[in-house]
Amino acid sequence: MKWYSVFVIVLVLLQNSCTKSNTVTPNVEVLGHAGISLHRDRAVFPANSFESIRYAIDILDADGVEVDVQLTKDSVLVLYHDKYLDYSTDFSGCVSQFSYQEIKAANLDNTNCKIIGLEPVLKYIESRGKSVFLDIKSYDYCQEKATSITGFNYALENSKSKLTQLFIEKIIVSNASTSFLNQLNHPNKCLEISNVTTGVNKLKAFGFQSVLINLTNVSKDDLIQLNSVKWGVLGVKDEWTIDDAIKLVPKFIITDNIAYTNKVTN
Repeated sequence: MKWYSVFVIVLVLLQNSCTKSNTVTPNVEVLGHAGISLHRDRAVFPANSFESIRYAIDILDADGVEVDVQLTKDSVLVLYHDKYLDYSTDFSGCVSQFSYQEIKAANLDNTNCKIIGLEPVLKYIESRGKSVFLDIKSYDYCQEKATSITGFNYALENSKSKLTQLFIEKIIVSNASTSFLNQLNHPNKCLEISNVTTGVNKLKAFGFQSVLINLTNVSKDDLIQLNSVKWGVLGVKDEWTIDDAIKLVPKFIITDNIAYTNKVTN
């Protein structure tokens, strides 16, 4: 019987050594990066497409999504990440050079998925009771100048016009410019930062509601400052970076791996 007892002990030890201890953080909000993912190697559908957003919410059960927003020539907000259309579509130039009717014909990443306007995306997300984080691209690389804040405010108000006030207040708009955020007509603003001390100070000085920082720019030593504000992290793609992010206990995570992030936060 001795050999049997030893076998059982060894088996238990091996089982325990391979069992991962998950850190449960029920207050962490899991947001899919540009829908499922911004990275092609992880995306079933192109980034910022309606198909990707729907998959992230309806299939992967993300708490919400982060999407990238740019302004068309006729002041309509559409979803697109890159500086130039050449990178991810069959069009050339910048979003700002096309009207909404023109640009919604652009194919994303050699698929039949199209560039979509912000308004229908917001309506869909509201209908699902989920969250949305708008990363606003406020620089026009073709004209080499900042995009009109007047145009952005006009377009954003139009995109929100058919939504409930309760949902509007939950929409987070994000940018790295304090000047741009100050002029944007929206109640829930997030400042993108690269330095924790500077970012937290700016948030408190300007009255913004949250800050967003890349995982590579935050450490455990920063948590005393960050825990005094609402903050989120991005730059998490694989299991290792997600685990590292979870240990910091942010309020929200913009992730390129929704399934694993859900697994370790619920």
